[in-house]
Amino acid sequence: MFATLLGRATCLLLGGAALGLGVNAARPDGVRFTKFAPPTTCGAGEVAAAAAPVTPPLELLPPAAAASVCDDAQTLLADVRPAEEFERGHVTGARHLPCASSDSAAAAAIAALGARRTLVVYGDGTEDARAVAEELRGRAARAGRADLHVVVIEGGFDAWNRAGLACSSGPHP
Repeated sequence: MFATLLGRATCLLLGGAALGLGVNAARPDGVRFTKFAPPTTCGAGEVAAAAAPVTPPLELLPPAAAASVCDDAQTLLADVRPAEEFERGHVTGARHLPCASSDSAAAAAIAALGARRTLVVYGDGTEDARAVAEELRGRAARAGRADLHVVVIEGGFDAWNRAGLACSSGPHP
């Protein structure tokens, strides 16, 4: 009797483990058991933000209000859109930092801040920029820059364009 129960329990345990591993393998966001691979979507910032200590929400500014902040020499602009869109046009002076950037590109963006006090992030819309801005704010805090003011342009580059604000076109260093 005991052997039968033990056999059934073992079968259930092994079957459940196999089913769990199968479902995990089928999910694109499943747990990786081999080696770490950096995330390739803007959702990475959402995960990092969820694990970080509670911080105040990011400031969202309409394009006209963001334009006044962008004129300050203490401000760095980051464009998180894909390279093709960045090359077609971007806010004057913005650095290209797509949401699928490597860790080294994100670290370079934090290093490029230098003594600047404000980081303005924009993308195709508000949400893609918000995810990257949260990630960059967390990285800046870990680098000793908890004082960094991070702003997201509400509505993204399209809203900036519709407001008739200054833009650049073509490749940007």
